Amino acid sequence: AMCVLLLCMFFSVSFGQEFDEDANFVRGNIGQRIADWAEAAASVGFHGVILAARDGEVVAVVAVGSADFAGKVRNTPTTLFEIASITKPFTAIAIMQLVEQGALALDDPIAKHLPGVPDDCRAITVRQLLQHTSGIPGTNSRGGGPDLDAVLPRFLQGGPVFEPGTHWEYWNQGYALLSEIVARASGQEYVTFCRDRIFVPAGMASTRFTGDEAPEGVPVAIGRSSYGKPRSALDHPYGSYGFQYRGMGGVVTNVWDLWRWDRALHGEELLGAAAKAELFEPGLGDYALGWFVRETKGGRLVQSHGGGVRGFVSEVRRYPLDDGCLFVLCNNDAVPVGRIAQALEEILFEEAPTIEKPPAPLDEALREALVGQYEDDRGNLFIIEAEGNLTRVRILWSSSKGLVTRAVLGLDEAGGVAMYEWRSTHAVELDRHGEEPVGVLSILNTTYTRQP
Repeated sequence: AMCVLLLCMFFSVSFGQEFDEDANFVRGNIGQRIADWAEAAASVGFHGVILAARDGEVVAVVAVGSADFAGKVRNTPTTLFEIASITKPFTAIAIMQLVEQGALALDDPIAKHLPGVPDDCRAITVRQLLQHTSGIPGTNSRGGGPDLDAVLPRFLQGGPVFEPGTHWEYWNQGYALLSEIVARASGQEYVTFCRDRIFVPAGMASTRFTGDEAPEGVPVAIGRSSYGKPRSALDHPYGSYGFQYRGMGGVVTNVWDLWRWDRALHGEELLGAAAKAELFEPGLGDYALGWFVRETKGGRLVQSHGGGVRGFVSEVRRYPLDDGCLFVLCNNDAVPVGRIAQALEEILFEEAPTIEKPPAPLDEALREALVGQYEDDRGNLFIIEAEGNLTRVRILWSSSKGLVTRAVLGLDEAGGVAMYEWRSTHAVELDRHGEEPVGVLSILNTTYTRQP
């Protein structure tokens, strides 16, 4: 029992560094800059955890915001998040492991492994499902539950609209079919195979699937959603782990387990060199087998995938030539994690910044002075509300019924009030007398007056 406890708290022997995994970690100037950026992002609604590494060493692990919806439980580096479509790289690794052992081949027709494939789909191969080049349109997404016979006709209805292998179109349900190919070729259920052949060899002791029980003592994030009620990372987003989600989403993990996964991929614990070369060979759409593989504007090779589902958004980036990686896990699905990852990538590799740093939060007195409803001369409403340390803005546009702009207010580097929308920042001018509430504010050449 003591050995297990030590492995959970530290893993210094294998990777050359020693950590208390429950605590934030910062190394050097780069690590501190990443931590500062993460804290700034928290001031505008980012709740989550970041891990950044280069040259084979972790430089920052930063948890910010809250793991629960009430804001009473802080995120920690061990908090579990659902990673949605980042499950696809796990499915691709599972397929490649079966290729290595000779149980299937990438260019096998899927009809060799799945019964009931219609004649017009019998030319589709395993590789084409992995690469989203089956020719089946992404709109073929209806169907779910545990019965392959029930979903297969719906997934493959109408057959390919492009010749298989000639057109890239992201199709989630192809990965549901791949999960069944894993099960039939291995003789194990998909989730069992992933646990036995990926999670355990990689040392991912906390990683689960939706529907599983939480590991003892490991916190689980509650996702904030713009599309529905809050949900636990371990709750099924679509009712069950049937073909509506299996293989394409459903892995629940934390940044430390993802770091172990990255190290296992860096070595040969999961796949040999030839299989990894195949896994990361890009095809149409810069998509390899379960991974996007591209060069950054600076010429840096990156292997990446994002994931988004109700309550959770995530981004995983690996930099194989730099022996680096970046993980951004977030339990607020309104946050553009791709922009956060891009900003942190620029810091990690000391590149010129292209993403503006979020503003600092307003102090309590100024926040209280601003809270209220304002209106311009065209009937547009500018509503300011306090949410903990956040100062949120909703703009209700009178000319477009139902259209709402959401943003936050903060302080720019010069100390002025600014409205921040993740993709842009705009100065806000205030008309205020002494300590009284703000009566008038101006933004983008428009004046809003406080309403009673």
